[in-house]
Amino acid sequence: MSVSNQQNDSSVSVVQGFNGQVKSGTVWTILGFGFGQVLRLFANVVLAAILFQEVFALMAIVGAVLIGLAMFSDIGIQTNVIQNPRGDDPDFLNTAWTLQVIRGFCLFVGALALAWPISQFYSANDPKAYELAYLIPIAALTSIVDGFKSAKAMTAARHLRIKELIQIELIVSLFSVIFMLTLTWYMRSAFALAISSVMASCLASFLSYWMLKGPRSRFRWEKDSLLAIIAFGKWIFLSTLITFVALQMDRLIFAAIFPLAEVGVYTIAAGLSMMIMNIVGRLQMSIIFPWYSRLLSDGMNISLAFYKAKFPLLLMSTYLVVLLIVGSSSFFSLLYDERYSQAAILLPILAIAVWLSSIASMYGSAFLAKGYSRWGALTNAIKVVSFLISLKLLLLVEISLTIAAIALVISEVIKLCVVYYLGSRLGLLNLRIDITMLAMLVITSAFGLWLVRGFEPVVNLHPVLQLLLLGIIITLFFTPLFIKILLPILKKEAV
Repeated sequence: MSVSNQQNDSSVSVVQGFNGQVKSGTVWTILGFGFGQVLRLFANVVLAAILFQEVFALMAIVGAVLIGLAMFSDIGIQTNVIQNPRGDDPDFLNTAWTLQVIRGFCLFVGALALAWPISQFYSANDPKAYELAYLIPIAALTSIVDGFKSAKAMTAARHLRIKELIQIELIVSLFSVIFMLTLTWYMRSAFALAISSVMASCLASFLSYWMLKGPRSRFRWEKDSLLAIIAFGKWIFLSTLITFVALQMDRLIFAAIFPLAEVGVYTIAAGLSMMIMNIVGRLQMSIIFPWYSRLLSDGMNISLAFYKAKFPLLLMSTYLVVLLIVGSSSFFSLLYDERYSQAAILLPILAIAVWLSSIASMYGSAFLAKGYSRWGALTNAIKVVSFLISLKLLLLVEISLTIAAIALVISEVIKLCVVYYLGSRLGLLNLRIDITMLAMLVITSAFGLWLVRGFEPVVNLHPVLQLLLLGIIITLFFTPLFIKILLPILKKEAV
């Protein structure tokens, strides 16, 4: 047998073994996501019943501040461990962990410094925002706790031991919801949510030491490792900073323009739409990005790997978006009171924006695996600029939160056009899948909306029956495509 054939056989063997990890990790990621989202949805419904709308706006601002600080200081520590050939070297791994700890303390100090100015800024629009001066420092304690999370978590992500990470996440999610709802019932304020987030972080850090396998984390400061992390992370830093602005700008800007009660309703709708982005993002970073990195190191063409990953991810994203669009009015009629009625209008708009964003994120993962992290910064910067311009123009016509939300869709369209152009330079552009999924999105959404709003027998049904009927019909529409994905996998398993 020739050397080249031996290398090809070895490469195929490695890829097949890694594909098994990908499948297992994907299943666990989806199961973990599903369980977590059900818990969060249950918690949000209960919280909406016992708290004022302003609380959701306040916590959205708190979350945006903490995420912003985290992204501002992000140099891709975990991404470095996943991507770098020395990711399993104790010196490299412990240097990365040491940086993680230092970063956690810096984030807390930054949050303390920002708390008072931010509370003053937003309280000019709504006096309730004064509470931010105390909420931000309390919630920022999670930064210190998360900084001490074991380096075993980074190693598990590098080797796609997703099952172990998801098990920890499930335990933390269950504990967090129970603790949060209990504390909120007694306190009836946003402080219960801030305290609950700290307790959840404490449990997650503890479990990362107790449940994960691997060597103990130790403080280490190796110069070569430090330089390698910083060199790789300089574009990660810029990209994540701009990504923060791109992801959080709507809530931060709207909270300064519209009443906090309205922004609180918007936050609930945005949270529901972001469930789709969360699962796609989780699969991208925990499964697809390590997969791309490994396949590239084994010599496989990234365009082939990208095509294999794109179709199932986009199909799942389209299916979930359609469910949100057609079930929005029935869902809010069933689970929320009239204070949140506007969310039923906002959710379909935001779901469309998330669908567009999910396509861009698939390309972004491929860009990152190829080392073009600066492209992520560029596309998100374009999204930010286009959002601000679109928002300004739309608000000249009508000052409405619903109209303002449309600016998000416009900015996602412009960003996706740029992503397509960059993807074509790497040979990734294949619009057949995108056009097929767009057609499915339009046709099934239009039919579902007609059923729930124009077909009298369905219009008069109880919201529970409407949701059940819509879920069955939309699932039937997508079943042939799901079978197309699952059938080859089942055949391989049978062999």
